[in-house]
Amino acid sequence: MPHVTVQHFTRTFTDAEKADLVEAVTEAVTRVFGTGPGNVSLAVEAVDPSDWTEQVYRPAVEERPELLWKHPEYTPSAGGEGDR
Repeated sequence: MPHVTVQHFTRTFTDAEKADLVEAVTEAVTRVFGTGPGNVSLAVEAVDPSDWTEQVYRPAVEERPELLWKHPEYTPSAGGEGDR
């Protein structure tokens, strides 16, 4: 039962963008994990740029690098925002 969480800077998505993301992520996950689309769940969480370092970068990137399959090509600035 794969579950995917996407955290991102706050923005508004159109219905078409939401559908596109769901379709693309679901397709990749079902192909790689060999499971059906009904087994995949996807959460999308908006994070204010000023909270990015404390809520996302430190706990998910700095403190758990062994879980990353793709590392970011940025480091957060002192103000808490990564490069956009």
